[in-house]
Amino acid sequence: MKNEIVEAIRKIANNEFTPYSIVCEVESVNLIDKTCYCIPVNGDADLQNVRLNADKKDGFILIPKQNSLVVVSFINDSTAYISMVSEVDEINLNGTSFDGIVKVNDLVTKLNNLENKVNTIISTFNSHTHVASSFGSPTTVPPVLVTGTLTPTVKTDLENEKIKHG
Repeated sequence: MKNEIVEAIRKIANNEFTPYSIVCEVESVNLIDKTCYCIPVNGDADLQNVRLNADKKDGFILIPKQNSLVVVSFINDSTAYISMVSEVDEINLNGTSFDGIVKVNDLVTKLNNLENKVNTIISTFNSHTHVASSFGSPTTVPPVLVTGTLTPTVKTDLENEKIKHG
């Protein structure tokens, strides 16, 4: 009944489109076309080819999980896009060519392990003396010292605090 009233008002108002949104469950997602198939929770007709973002181009795209709830907003009577999501499978920022975002804590741990290992090797090398035999009498050959050590990485050196994930 409500939809019939809305349609009647649109016709009276010279078919002007009034933007609106509805809550839907995600049935499936098409990553190639950047669309999804949604089923309105209010029982309205299913919505096909709902855009994952406003213009189906690379940009900021939240890819909703199947069976999760989304808000579908209408641009006009035949074009809709996902305006809100409850759960995401993936987030794309200007495409996918750079792969995933770094897990900063894991990266800092791996870098610190490497830095500590290199520092240990430098220390061991610098403290080691070589014994050489020269015409029957042993002599020590001082190594050429490696100067400097690696400074351990700190999380704040790598982290962009404005973009979070988990």
